[in-house]
Amino acid sequence: MKRIVTIALAFLLLVGCADVAVQPEEPVSVSNEAAEQLQAPADPRLAEAQAENPDTVAWLTVPGTNIDGPVQQAEDNEYYLRRNELGEPSHDGCFFADYECNLSGDALSTNTIIYGHTFTAPGQDPNLGFGQLNAFLDAEFAAANTQIFLSVAERQYTFEIKSAGVASAEQDGVCILASPGWAQQQELVRLANERNVIEGRELEAVGGQKLLTLATCTDDASERLVIVAELVLPQQR
Repeated sequence: MKRIVTIALAFLLLVGCADVAVQPEEPVSVSNEAAEQLQAPADPRLAEAQAENPDTVAWLTVPGTNIDGPVQQAEDNEYYLRRNELGEPSHDGCFFADYECNLSGDALSTNTIIYGHTFTAPGQDPNLGFGQLNAFLDAEFAAANTQIFLSVAERQYTFEIKSAGVASAEQDGVCILASPGWAQQQELVRLANERNVIEGRELEAVGGQKLLTLATCTDDASERLVIVAELVLPQQR
């Protein structure tokens, strides 16, 4: 069972769902060869950020928004909650990966989860952190902006956005599982499709699937905005 970590303005780590019936097709790792056929060299800014802070594990770019910066990772999900990308105390925080995710570049987790704050109180800048993810709730914007780029190690991965919607922080803990079992992966995909507001796009649970989940708070403490994207791979299915 996944350890629960309570936080104020970022996503809550919730208890993962237990596996149920065994399915004939189990998720498998994406081969390095398949990934390397498609992926571009890493964003050069990643190496620069890693030189400044060794906790930097990735560089995240969301076209159409101002989300374009380093991603940190610590041994828990609290350390970078109120620290900037240099590890210095900061109310605004930074982009940080779930501590259970593997971002080594050799074998990404089934679900790579990245958190960031959204500021909605009067006087706060709504464009800070993950604030501009709200734009994906607009049909026209979502139709024009379909990809997310994530640089890890020496390569840049391309993810296609498949779902945008508001999830229950209490009832949808499976969406922030880094290594879901097969039944959990199916439930993760089902819920992503259920809350999705982007017309004409949906996920399908398949073996070897690699997902990227961006999670942030809303002005309702019981809800979280979740963007789910799928790794673009050479055509193999």
